[in-house]
Amino acid sequence: MPDTPNPMHLLIVSGGRDLPDRARAAMPGVRTTVICRPEVVPRLRSREKIERLIVLREDAPVDEWVAAARFVHAADPVDRLTNFTEKDTEKTAAIAVALGLDWHSPETVRAVADKCAMRRALADAGVSDVLAETVHDAQGILEVAEKAGYPLICKPVRGVASKGVTRIDGPGDIERALAWGAEGAGDLDSAELLVEPFLSGDEYSVESVSEDGEHLVVGITRKISEHDHFVEVGHVVPAPLPAADQERIAAAVVDMLRALGVRRGVTHTEVLVAADAVNIVETHLRPAGDEIPELWARISGVDLIEVVARQAVGLPVLDDVRAALAADREGPRAAAIWYSCPDAVGEIVEVAGEDEARAVEGVVDVEVLREPGKRLKGVTGSFARAAHVCAVGGTQEEALRRAQDGVRKLSFTVRSEGMAARHEALTATTD
Repeated sequence: MPDTPNPMHLLIVSGGRDLPDRARAAMPGVRTTVICRPEVVPRLRSREKIERLIVLREDAPVDEWVAAARFVHAADPVDRLTNFTEKDTEKTAAIAVALGLDWHSPETVRAVADKCAMRRALADAGVSDVLAETVHDAQGILEVAEKAGYPLICKPVRGVASKGVTRIDGPGDIERALAWGAEGAGDLDSAELLVEPFLSGDEYSVESVSEDGEHLVVGITRKISEHDHFVEVGHVVPAPLPAADQERIAAAVVDMLRALGVRRGVTHTEVLVAADAVNIVETHLRPAGDEIPELWARISGVDLIEVVARQAVGLPVLDDVRAALAADREGPRAAAIWYSCPDAVGEIVEVAGEDEARAVEGVVDVEVLREPGKRLKGVTGSFARAAHVCAVGGTQEEALRRAQDGVRKLSFTVRSEGMAARHEALTATTD
């Protein structure tokens, strides 16, 4: 009787929450090894199913991560490599080169992770000519203003979750922008700030799947952000757009993915759409956050998280995604998420109204993100939002209204400066 072939060995850099479990389900018998930072370990699910776990300190150099991967590879040859997060992607790319494995190239990872490098790559490919420069002080911002004029946008070069983003309307805003940007970049891999012209237009995100260099736009999401620091407070799928606008947005994103050398994976791209242009804001080599993949799964049948898991173990996905998008589906035609963003500052004493929010027609999910004992500190970034409600409906307007109605049912009691006061969850306008 012939020997049973060894199952696949998948090396996962960083964590991925339930994605390792999904990868094991997509390819039964796959063995998984994880290399990660210490803070990831408590968030790893099903640790008993991991063959080996190697933990490296956060500031360990790339060479040490590569050495750890080589050690694993020598003991148990690695067949495939993945990183389900935005952390340590450059280390993952270096490991891929060292072990001869298929993943994003170091050049692609660098261009995506560094917003200034992305601007240069897109300019070199003739896709975009937006001016962008790295700055370290007020003089640097003034020099950009001399070239581009006001308003400007200032944000961390490697920012995430809308941290540290500020609009600059004139010299008087520069010190505030530098302070806010430095605070937002404090726990990121780079404290550098990027300044570029403030691009006007309607905000959308684009969810795409790539396979062997072929790119398919799964859907376009309408983004709703607050006005001071552009923190996202809501999303609606599908975005209510004419077919012509959908086509030009999709074309711009595909051109960008090609220019950056993306050949595989699920990507999440943010764009600003004006009458005469589609401007790329940034892109990510991962699915969207903010429950956007779950919203799309509810109305399209395409589970982008499952796509990531299947690609991690080498399974083709593009034909299945196309078939799901083309299929006639019953059920809701639109979905939305809305965030509770109380303006109170202080310690949360009590959260009320969850059951009432769940009882709103069309509501499919309610999650409190800042529980009693945590602090509210205003809308400083995506991780500061207090709760969200997801809803479905027959139209985009209906789904959004239901999600907002659910958020209105929530309230937070906050202890501020020795006083306990109740602050109802605020619902921002959708204008």
